[in-house]
Amino acid sequence: MKLWIKIMNDDKVFKGIVRDVRDGYDELVEDMRTVCGELDIPTPMILRSRYEQLINFNMLKLTPSDFIESVGFDCLFIENWITV
Repeated sequence: MKLWIKIMNDDKVFKGIVRDVRDGYDELVEDMRTVCGELDIPTPMILRSRYEQLINFNMLKLTPSDFIESVGFDCLFIENWITV
């Protein structure tokens, strides 16, 4: 799965990164730790229901309430780039 992970602030992309991640909930959680480390942000709490939202709708919007630590942005937007 190829994901475009964008840090959004005031409806503008502040920082973004495209990464290949493995399929599966546990693999996504583990790979997101690595990606968030590259972006220098805390890792969000991704519940299984939020993972299913990403799979079903190919996008996921995480707000500051999805993070344990405080963050300096409005949302973390994850979009699944489907390759044909």
